[in-house]
Amino acid sequence: MLTPFDDYLIHQTPDTVDHVVSSDRNFYDRYYFSCHDLKGETFLVVAMGAYPNLGVIDAFATCVQRNKRQFVVRASRELRGDRSRTSVGPIGVEVIQGLRKLNVWCEPNDWGLSFDLTFEGVTFPFQEPHFLRRTGPRVVMDYTRLTQTGRWSGSLQVGGEEHKVEPGSWWGARDHSWGIRPVGDPDRAGAPAPDAPRGFFWNWAPLQFANQSIMYTVSENHDGSRWHEATARLYPYDSGRGPDALSVVKHSLRLKPGTRIFDGGAVVLRESGGAETMLELEPLSLLHMAGAGYSYMGDLWRHGQYHGELAIEGDVWDITDPAFVAKLAGQTETLCRVQQGSETGYGIFEFILFGLYEPYGFKTPTDVHG
Repeated sequence: MLTPFDDYLIHQTPDTVDHVVSSDRNFYDRYYFSCHDLKGETFLVVAMGAYPNLGVIDAFATCVQRNKRQFVVRASRELRGDRSRTSVGPIGVEVIQGLRKLNVWCEPNDWGLSFDLTFEGVTFPFQEPHFLRRTGPRVVMDYTRLTQTGRWSGSLQVGGEEHKVEPGSWWGARDHSWGIRPVGDPDRAGAPAPDAPRGFFWNWAPLQFANQSIMYTVSENHDGSRWHEATARLYPYDSGRGPDALSVVKHSLRLKPGTRIFDGGAVVLRESGGAETMLELEPLSLLHMAGAGYSYMGDLWRHGQYHGELAIEGDVWDITDPAFVAKLAGQTETLCRVQQGSETGYGIFEFILFGLYEPYGFKTPTDVHG
């Protein structure tokens, strides 16, 4: 079917824009944003994804306040082929200037979280190396991601408090990824793959300093062998400097006792000339993504899932309750203060550890730290 995007010079195939190049049900196109104050008291994440072959577009916004309460708004609707309409229920995204400036909003609702915010990039987006991952004959990951650090302006209301958001004291990052990775309801299994992964270890961290940013990410197998890495030092738009390539020497991360939740640590990077630099990560605020809109408790809400013509819901969680937090096991986003020599920066450390991971002593899928 024809949609408004078909009037733009953007076609990639002989078909209309509503048809993507792959018929894989897991094809997706997704935004992610993080926004935080530099005290670490208020930390917001927003995401929106379109799934053309599932006929779904969904979004969520979630904000943690002083590590006590996490506010969640989730929404999903039928896509109906039109990807030019980037709003779902109360949540919306608008590209004001491509690769540079975007507006993100959440209209007032019953769950105490609303905002109207503008992100402006500090550095040119960093294109991470292509992700390609197979399990047996099946491609399970085949996608591209751009990541960008920036500053925020606008207004944020959460838990009855109103925040004036200004670029000097509200930083963050965004990404945009597209391609194939597991979304929605799990596929029906075929024959067992002899090379099925035994574990999944993921670090992703856009880190911002006053005059530079560092993009760091590694993905490793259960034995610590690395299958993906992307690390670079990035400079502001007006610097005239391109990115400097870095490599990861090692990571030494702490986990909360009795859990698989990231709790700080250090990463050692190598400059192109051979010198090494250490990033020391001090957690300020923790946000749970499982339950927010990636996957809900009991898999009742997973991104890309069909919830009908339109569904809107939300929660307010007490994240000081260990029993409740245990139900949210999975992906976490941790806002960190980052020390690099005498320089202090801030950024998000995204952490996932499923299954086995021998370097940190996880020898069974149910092991926890300590």
